[in-house]
Amino acid sequence: MTKRSSPHPRPPATGAAEVPSTRLAFVSAVAAALDRRCGVGAGERLVLAVSGGADSFALLLALTALARRSHRGYRLTVAHVNHHLRPGAGREAEMVGQAAERLGLPFALRDVHPKRERGNAASAARRLRYEALAEVAAETGSAAIVTAHHGTDQLETVLLALMRGAGPEGLAALAWRSERWGATVIRPLLDRTHEDCVDLCRRSGWTWAEDPSNRDEARRRNALRANLLPRLLELAPDLDRRIHRTTDLLREAAELVEREVARVFPDPRAGEFDRAALAAEGPLVIGAGLRRAAAVLGAPLDDLTHEVVRPAVDAIMDTGVRRPRRYHWPGRVTVAVRARVVALSRSAGRK
Repeated sequence: MTKRSSPHPRPPATGAAEVPSTRLAFVSAVAAALDRRCGVGAGERLVLAVSGGADSFALLLALTALARRSHRGYRLTVAHVNHHLRPGAGREAEMVGQAAERLGLPFALRDVHPKRERGNAASAARRLRYEALAEVAAETGSAAIVTAHHGTDQLETVLLALMRGAGPEGLAALAWRSERWGATVIRPLLDRTHEDCVDLCRRSGWTWAEDPSNRDEARRRNALRANLLPRLLELAPDLDRRIHRTTDLLREAAELVEREVARVFPDPRAGEFDRAALAAEGPLVIGAGLRRAAAVLGAPLDDLTHEVVRPAVDAIMDTGVRRPRRYHWPGRVTVAVRARVVALSRSAGRK
């Protein structure tokens, strides 16, 4: 990873673009989300993940406006991660750096190269991006990374989770505040929409970059965005602004399941579990616990779908059958359901 930074804020350049009023509905909503849902206190240091698109520029404008209020006084660092995946990436990095300079904010640029990584390029890009942002947060002593995920993103994520048959945790989608990659990530735009972000940028006289890869309908999210989402929003125009109400409830349900899993599977590394004790629980808790135990052994969580996990859960609950049964899961993990115990193990050899 290559690091390039402008560590000290510069005064705003002459003719700097307009920063929105904190009385605007968009900015007021962001302030409320920071206070009530994201847990951000006055004077905290924050890293703003800015890609150069309308969403992240709207985030930058709103947070800059709020940071200038004395009772908030956030100390912001603008961070951009260049993935070097397309020709225009360098120009977007320069655009974000210029925006930070115009607003008088310190700027940190990180270069990552997901194409050099093994496996799925999109997954590698996401991991490297957040690792880079976490590094900037650590270097600046920041309390959190702030991303521009909004309600339209949330709706798309829920629809994709439905398409793959996800459970409560997957359907809960993006959280207002979460801990990942060794850092706190907050998302104060989850009750705003993409159109809200575009409107704020236009009102403030800011231009933004369009990622051409967003038009590639070979990608499932882009195909959903182009074909299904417009029709859905015709039927329910405010759904992307209100979807957070549903995902908040689903996240509470997922947290209830998680507490039960922690009770039933206190040590997921144990490898062996009492079958009768598991069979006394519901299938949702058993499945979630087995997924956690399998992940400890190296199974990729995204591959542990309902179709993979449910046969083992059914076997555990079918207490009338005592003969041993074995289920082979992704990541070379084997689940053995025996008369009295359920054992998880990982075989040697190539994946």
